[in-house]
Amino acid sequence: MGESPESIGAVPIAMPLLVGPGAITTTMFNLQYYGILITAISVLVVLILNWFILKNIDIVYRFLGKTGAIVIARVMALFIAAIAIQYVLFGVTHFLQTIG
Repeated sequence: MGESPESIGAVPIAMPLLVGPGAITTTMFNLQYYGILITAISVLVVLILNWFILKNIDIVYRFLGKTGAIVIARVMALFIAAIAIQYVLFGVTHFLQTIG
């Protein structure tokens, strides 16, 4: 019962970002545009980085502090929004090419 709201909300928010629909969609787009070798290398690099960061999360949090962690979370949300806009633009461009 003594857990902070940040620690309770971290798992449900983090899991879809690591292995959810966004990660699967990104992998599918990467396969289509860059091929299997580049996609496999990028998945491996992301896997290693995630493992390292999650294994050492206490050190990372102590280094960033609460304010730094909030700033990083907001910047990552901005990146996710930019990726979503890119997907929409790819979809609209592909749709317009197929009908025109």
